[in-house]
Amino acid sequence: MVIMKGMKFRILIPLLCFFLLACGLISPTVVTPVPITPVAAATPFLFPSPSAIFLEPTPTIAPPPTLTLVPTDLSITEDHFFIYPVAEIYAGERVTFQVFPFVPEQLNPHDVELVILVEGTTLVDHRLSGRNLNGDAMGLFEWVWDTTGLDGEYEIEVILDPRGRIIIGDENLDNNSLTVTVTVQPRSAPPASWVSIETNYAILYAISGTAAERDLLFLSGEIDRAIQQAMDILQETPQRKYEFYFINRVIGQGGYASSVITISYLDRHYAGKGLYEVLMHEAIHLLDQQFAPNRLTFWAEGIAVWGTGGHYKPENLDRRAAALLQTTYYVPLAELINNFYPAQHEVSYLQAASFFGYLVRQYGWPQVKTFYGSMDTRGALNQAEAVSLHLQTHFGKTLPQLEEEWLAYLSRQPWNSQDLNDLLTTIRFYETMRRYQNLHDPTAYYLTAWLPYPPAARERGITADLLRQPIAEVNVTLESMLVSADLALREGDFGRANVLLDSVNRVLDNDGAFLDPLAADYWRLVQAAAALGYEVQRISINGSQATVLITEPNSPHLVSLQFRLNNQGWMLAQ
Repeated sequence: MVIMKGMKFRILIPLLCFFLLACGLISPTVVTPVPITPVAAATPFLFPSPSAIFLEPTPTIAPPPTLTLVPTDLSITEDHFFIYPVAEIYAGERVTFQVFPFVPEQLNPHDVELVILVEGTTLVDHRLSGRNLNGDAMGLFEWVWDTTGLDGEYEIEVILDPRGRIIIGDENLDNNSLTVTVTVQPRSAPPASWVSIETNYAILYAISGTAAERDLLFLSGEIDRAIQQAMDILQETPQRKYEFYFINRVIGQGGYASSVITISYLDRHYAGKGLYEVLMHEAIHLLDQQFAPNRLTFWAEGIAVWGTGGHYKPENLDRRAAALLQTTYYVPLAELINNFYPAQHEVSYLQAASFFGYLVRQYGWPQVKTFYGSMDTRGALNQAEAVSLHLQTHFGKTLPQLEEEWLAYLSRQPWNSQDLNDLLTTIRFYETMRRYQNLHDPTAYYLTAWLPYPPAARERGITADLLRQPIAEVNVTLESMLVSADLALREGDFGRANVLLDSVNRVLDNDGAFLDPLAADYWRLVQAAAALGYEVQRISINGSQATVLITEPNSPHLVSLQFRLNNQGWMLAQ
């Protein structure tokens, strides 16, 4: 790596390499795919039966604290420069750059200029975009490098404040730049393409050769069912056909909405398998824009979870919220409304949904719909004050008054250890999942993820940014473990789910080393399948036997393999 004189550097180029070709050593049986539904796993021999009630958050979720030097002036370091597509770049693809430099509070990111050069030629000469949900300065430059006709190694330079216009807040000029070498691979196969199907209410898009294309007919039926249910609940008719894009990688929690809906759909979906809940949630987001153009985040997410009847699966939201009150997680509503996204994700969505449902129960949907659709923050100091004033106007009570009534209502709801275990294991699962993303799949982590606008990608014939994902051994192994933990959670086997989450966190604690026996078994199975040319999608371990669902190169079809553990390790069962 070359470092420009008088400046500083920083980059993270995402990871990876793909699993390849079958060796023809066996004749695997092709499984008729059950779309995105996990194969039921037998109880592994290491898993205890669920018994404990986890009343407090487990300390293994967060990594141990480390002493780091916090920069004090404008700077850029190598851990927050992202290049897309992740993994490999092939000649002919358009490359996107994303930067997260440190910008002191006294500086406005919009005032910070930067340039990005490839082999000395300026591709970007612009300013930073602003700050993200976490308050970090960022710059996003979509599809700015056309690699048509290019392959080989290229030197990329990023320079902050290249003209030296910032004095206060940029005292050290030695940390203003980075240089990195990127390899563009020669194109060896035609790129994937977009395919589509139209339904009564929607147009579905998927990428060729993916699980979504394989299951497109199934998805079309699920989407129409979800939109119809959302229409019935909101008493609202769509004004157009909605566009749904199914992508082959996890981004954030597995879905995001703008004027179209983008949903992660892949066999190794490590962010959870609640497909129908995601479809319902996002359909509600589309429909409520028609009558609530100025909705606040707290209400928008609350109505989506309430209307869906759960966040990741069908749930009794009031029992779940009552169980939440037995923990230290509860966030006062005014605080939550003003700082919704920084709050713990599962808690914020649950509280918003339960409180919204309480209003509907007390005042009826027509009156609450009018309240929701006429939200206005003008003249208020913050969102919580605006909500309180708006509640008083429509229902004659302030936010504190209604919160007190709602909490009293929750205190009368029955809850049991199953409700509490489910809630706390769900929180732990998603905290672990996000920790995995932050450490090993950072381009998917919600605070740093780029959310491409799929129609723009489709118009340009771009698929790579919505197709590829990290597939190094550590990624495939930990994602397979998360898939297993999610399945155990959905089956109510909280003991097994927490054993798996313990194991995942130990790997994360040890910089990706598989020292934990359970994690080591998953890792060796991933290696054994890769040695045969397969990519693992899901793993189920039962004592000394394991069922592994794999895909072969250039095929989205799931194949079931049986492995046995012996003195030589995990071997394919004959």
